[in-house]
Amino acid sequence: MRTPVHGASASWILWRMLRQVIHRGLKASFYWLGLFVSRHPVFFLTVPAVLTIIFGSTVLSRFKPETDLEVLVAPTHSLAKIERSLANSLFPIDQSKHKLYSDLHTPGRYGRLILLAKSGGNILELADQVLQVHKQVLDLRVNYKGFNFTFAHLCVLSHRDKRCLLDDIITIFEDIRQAVLSNSTFHKVPISYPNTTLKDGRVAFIGHQLGGVSFSPNSRDQQVKFARAVQITYYLRNHGPVVQDAIAERWENEFCALASQLSTAEVPHAPDQLHIQSLTSFSLWRDFHQTGLLAKGEVLVSLVLVLLAATISSSMRDCLRGKPFLGLLGVLTICIANVTAAGIFFISDGKFNSTLLGIPFFAMEFQDELYQNPNQNLP
Repeated sequence: MRTPVHGASASWILWRMLRQVIHRGLKASFYWLGLFVSRHPVFFLTVPAVLTIIFGSTVLSRFKPETDLEVLVAPTHSLAKIERSLANSLFPIDQSKHKLYSDLHTPGRYGRLILLAKSGGNILELADQVLQVHKQVLDLRVNYKGFNFTFAHLCVLSHRDKRCLLDDIITIFEDIRQAVLSNSTFHKVPISYPNTTLKDGRVAFIGHQLGGVSFSPNSRDQQVKFARAVQITYYLRNHGPVVQDAIAERWENEFCALASQLSTAEVPHAPDQLHIQSLTSFSLWRDFHQTGLLAKGEVLVSLVLVLLAATISSSMRDCLRGKPFLGLLGVLTICIANVTAAGIFFISDGKFNSTLLGIPFFAMEFQDELYQNPNQNLP
């Protein structure tokens, strides 16, 4: 009697048959490919080398790093991007920042200063030094194609008076300095927190502009007595031509350089009672891109280890059967393929990011497996 074939057994037999058919087809196709390559050695030695040189040269000429970090962490149809775009259209910076400080939308290009009083001092007593730093930022000049540009040329303009949009804390510090020049103290300038009333009657939110705040005792509207730090943000126009964005990027670079010089007292009139920290719209990208530069040593060490592993794994006690140079050739082949693939990637307007550094090592590992087991058959 015949034993009945169960459904699972029949599926397994069909799967084995399918694998054998695929294996035979691949084996035959690779046999004919190898035969074709062996009959045309000059073509397959020269053409790949020429293509590698051509595409490798494009890596140097068309190399562009990815500057939009959102591309790396969110798809184009991300709901977060859609919501942020809606927030930008409904709540523009020059209108919403006076009432609400929110991270729902990105402010575009900007430079931000955090000024901290040294030795636990009161930042309100250092209004003159804060305004000196502010003035140096406003006077900062960047040269682009023979023209000098300042913050006034690049700033976001207010809808009310078409002037540069500045944080309201600047107005408060100017009132404090005026009070000090009038032989008074900063206590004569009433500052409530987080909402305060300015001289022109406007109510301004300064909860994100003063830090380390303590209040006067028995104050009904939370009058500020002490503050350790102040945060000032300089917003740059973001929706404009490419040239304007390039100038704004250069201004951000000069802004960081100025903040570094002020913190180390390398420029005249540097504040001696303030700690200065800077932040710009590209600070996160700069730190992310720095990981690729810091990984140079690790990448070189990893490449040496891969070469060593390929040599050892292809060596045997029998010198006739050992093929160490075959392992080195496999690594060299993968390196050439990676250079060619990188050239094609940049020609198609691809942009580099440091997460791509690990791809060649995955390819080398796969190639190493092939060279270690060249005759391994599928079960």
